[in-house]
Amino acid sequence: MDLPRRIINICIKAVSLLLLLAGISLIIGGAFLLHKYRSHGLFFSNFYILLPALLAVISGVLILSSGSLGCVLSSSDPSCCLQASFVYILIVVFCAVSTTATLASVHTGQLDADLAPLKDVFQNYSGNNQDPDTHAVNALQSELQCCGVKYYTDWLDTQWFNHSGKYEVPVSCCNKTFHTCNGTLHIPALLCNEGCQIKFEKQLSLMLHVIIIASLVVILVLVFSWMSVGYLMKHQPLQEYQILNQE
Repeated sequence: MDLPRRIINICIKAVSLLLLLAGISLIIGGAFLLHKYRSHGLFFSNFYILLPALLAVISGVLILSSGSLGCVLSSSDPSCCLQASFVYILIVVFCAVSTTATLASVHTGQLDADLAPLKDVFQNYSGNNQDPDTHAVNALQSELQCCGVKYYTDWLDTQWFNHSGKYEVPVSCCNKTFHTCNGTLHIPALLCNEGCQIKFEKQLSLMLHVIIIASLVVILVLVFSWMSVGYLMKHQPLQEYQILNQE
């Protein structure tokens, strides 16, 4: 193997490792969004946010496959057929990742619209944890350590607060560091001081940005991969054929 070819093989191996890391990042980001939708689906206006999540997972799996194939290419003397298969897989990955990045970018700018039902779910709070809305609100407030839509005073405008006759908010609003908290508004310092919508949007936005950044890294890596594999295929030694003697 000549020196330029050896250098290209080393580059392909490095590129394959980057693809593996980017693929894992996409799978993590997509799986996180899928989990959030499954756990807090009542707060989303539609299921379209699942599209970048699903594509991220699918793209991640394809990237892991292509990265593994790239490692094989860099550690052996592959045939043109294997190299061509690698290129075709990368083309499919490129299409999937480009679509994923585009959809993730769109949803990053419209999280307010995606979470439009959140306020209505809080308004439908009944105090009965068997009720889907009540269970969803308590689960969200406990998980994110938040209270109300934008602030704990949002509870003052809910039907549950006005009809309960108690000057308190749900216990799920309590800061977990204060074990004596029972939701009373007489000591608001014991309550979580951030609203759920802001914290939920930050959490979702972070994962969407992870998907976007990982997708852009993959696209750049793919361009370099095509250049490297193209060089290898261009300098592939010609096969020598021999005519068999006929008896």
